[in-house]
Amino acid sequence: MDSAAPGKPVRPLIAFVRFLSGLAQVGSVTASRPLVMQAIDDLPEAVPGGWLGAVGTGDSGGNASTGGARETSAMGRKPELTIPNAPVSARPAVDHRDTLSPASGAVLFPLLDATAGNAALAGAQELLAGPTAAAIELERELSAVLPPHDGTARDCVIRLDALRRHFCGDALVTRDDFAGGSSRPELELATAVGGVWCPVRGAILDVVRQVRELGPGAMAFVLIKSPSREPHGIVLRNHGGTPLWLETQAPPGSRVRTVPPPLLVDARVLVVAPTGRAVAPTAGPSGAVDGLLHPNDGLSYGFFTRVFGDSGRASTAVPVPIGPIISSTGRTVRAKGPDGRPINLALHDIVYQVMPGTGHGVAFTRDKTFRLTGRYHNAIKTLPGETVHDARRRTSRPRSQFRLDGDFHVHAEGTRDGFAVPLRNGTWATLEPRQFATALSRIEQLRTLIRAKSGLKVVLLSSGDHNAKDTARGLFREGINVSMLSNNGTVSQLADGRFGVAHNRGWSTYKSSPRPWDWWKPQHHRFGVYSDGNINNVTFFEKHLPTARYIPDADPDAEVALQGRNKHGDVIGFFPHEVVRIGLTSTSTGYERTNGLDLTGDHEELLAEMVGHLDQMTHVVRTFPGESACDIRRVEWDKLRDRDPNRRLVEVPWPPVVLTTTDQRSGRPRKVRVGPNAIIAHGHSRAVRIAIERDGKERHLSVSGDTLIGLLVQLPEFQQMYAVNPHSPFLLLICGTAQYGAPVLKGAVKAARYLTLPNTFIGSGSDIVVRKQKSGPMLSVMDDAGFTISSRVHSHEVTKTHARYREPGPVGGTSSETPQPRASRTERSALEEFLDPVNPPAHRTACTTGSSRPQA
Repeated sequence: MDSAAPGKPVRPLIAFVRFLSGLAQVGSVTASRPLVMQAIDDLPEAVPGGWLGAVGTGDSGGNASTGGARETSAMGRKPELTIPNAPVSARPAVDHRDTLSPASGAVLFPLLDATAGNAALAGAQELLAGPTAAAIELERELSAVLPPHDGTARDCVIRLDALRRHFCGDALVTRDDFAGGSSRPELELATAVGGVWCPVRGAILDVVRQVRELGPGAMAFVLIKSPSREPHGIVLRNHGGTPLWLETQAPPGSRVRTVPPPLLVDARVLVVAPTGRAVAPTAGPSGAVDGLLHPNDGLSYGFFTRVFGDSGRASTAVPVPIGPIISSTGRTVRAKGPDGRPINLALHDIVYQVMPGTGHGVAFTRDKTFRLTGRYHNAIKTLPGETVHDARRRTSRPRSQFRLDGDFHVHAEGTRDGFAVPLRNGTWATLEPRQFATALSRIEQLRTLIRAKSGLKVVLLSSGDHNAKDTARGLFREGINVSMLSNNGTVSQLADGRFGVAHNRGWSTYKSSPRPWDWWKPQHHRFGVYSDGNINNVTFFEKHLPTARYIPDADPDAEVALQGRNKHGDVIGFFPHEVVRIGLTSTSTGYERTNGLDLTGDHEELLAEMVGHLDQMTHVVRTFPGESACDIRRVEWDKLRDRDPNRRLVEVPWPPVVLTTTDQRSGRPRKVRVGPNAIIAHGHSRAVRIAIERDGKERHLSVSGDTLIGLLVQLPEFQQMYAVNPHSPFLLLICGTAQYGAPVLKGAVKAARYLTLPNTFIGSGSDIVVRKQKSGPMLSVMDDAGFTISSRVHSHEVTKTHARYREPGPVGGTSSETPQPRASRTERSALEEFLDPVNPPAHRTACTTGSSRPQA
């Protein structure tokens, strides 16, 4: 703040009279000098476009009501081992009753010992190399060949034959007994390519190599068959040099797989060369059980049966005991049995089911709680006290969702002592985190992926009270160098596949230490939570501005940042918590409430007193053109309430607002009249000056009007002020806010309307003067500039001026003007006498009405 500048040269007599008047009022309240807020001429221009321009032209995907949130990875993105989700043209999954891939169905498998020396894992990296482009192309081709599966038809072999006709053409060999149709379509398929089904087991990668070596167009039809399980058929095709697995009954957009299903049973294979003729498989039959010894009891190969409960969640009964398929090394782990007693548990006695969907994962449960379909790579955030389903439609929140990008998912329910795992005898056992990590490290599919990709991400889904940290330690100790992601609270999955953790608990990630000897010190990082600033922003907007299309992001890495210019003209980004401000209060309603915000950083007591008096303020003081604060005689200031010959006092430019409050004594509701909410800052017509505190130093920045609003709505003081009194106008006590086209006022109003703030905005046209009086501080705007009022009336912005003597012209190209009444003859005479006291009006022919002081 600056004190009033010295007055204009006056005649000695007038100066002497003023001196005596001042001496007579020593010690009086009215003797204090006025507080003058003058425009800062050397304030740098604001950043072009400002905050609203960035909001309007930037990527609003993460914060718009019409679309999903922009997805940002919490741990960075890497090439996926799976194909992308279904294309836009594909029908998305809608609920838990989506058609599941039979190759990834909820079948319980024994936990095999897949140690590093297992020959079945050789060449896994070759299998998984570079599938994405070929998978996308093949997925589109299949959409035109295969109709969607209805979820009940046992037609997998019929679909295999449809692929044979599409890729190979007409049958090479036909049989007369098939002319009227066959009850064994798998035999008809083998005959069409001139081959026979050959048993193979445990060496499926040999088939993959053979299909790769045969060249593009080669295929292998595979029939999976085992006791007590539904038979099923799948296809392996060399598409452009890349072997890809085809699941014909999967939903469109998820039929192409890059990794084979867990072929932990005997199978039969039919290898077809690019010419369409069958060739002998290089992988001979092996294993103790021949797949041909278990014929299908039904009429055809089919699909995996699904059973749905009342909650819509797929479930299965207790699995039929499955004997060991391959011999284990006999490794055991310590566990607790169902009765809580310690036991030695063989790894091959633990069973799991493959998580349904297109991703890779296993579930140590008997229910299919989660599935890897749709948008399962994504997760959404929640507020404290909010569930995932409560937050799913809140798309205007800042970065409401993010990427998990897990490569392998594990679902296991946590207990107080560890993790509960099902056993092949139908009972349960509890493993401590370290022992559970040992079990995870023996999953063949996980080890295959680890060999194919470095920096693998394992997502551990559990009840929320599990010990993910010790599980990660156990994996690191076993030599499994992965990044483990896990939920910190109750995790749920939406119908579209997205995960979420309730109550803003978020997720944690654990990475191995860069020093091998520090494996027991995993690096921990929490993500997927709203910061305190964004919790306040979201809560404020959803409660008080629920129709806003955009909620500002208060985090340091916000996509739309607040920016200003320093004294050197450099563009500086800043954050709401760095801004120096003071909340000003009033007690006129019987309790203390915030009704003003001081951004000047000057801590002027008179400003606080004036804001506290706004509710009782009934008049403002208008001035003559060219008149400054010291030109108004102190005597005139003191007697304005009693004698106002120049008719300076006019009603305040804001209408009173009625608030309903609770009487502190009686507890009954009562109505009170309140004034505007004040925003005080330095500035000029083109920019507003704020102060930020960074690194222990205070720096000044100039911001635009829309950036000012973008800042204000994120300040807790403003949010409290608006919550208590959401209907009062905003009084912008910033010098020249409505001057020279009013860019600051117009920018502020435009941003406010974009954020659905309906309030009236009142800006000053020039320098502002606050003078302390016995009846309360008085407010005035110099140079007959008055106040400009911008209001929303019937969906149109209406602007008018107030507290001026002369008739106003157009102000900043506003949509409407309401001129002040013409000055009376007495007012015009007083005005002319003030402008030229030496030559009275009768002795001159014209008067000068221009300002005699330089423009700010």
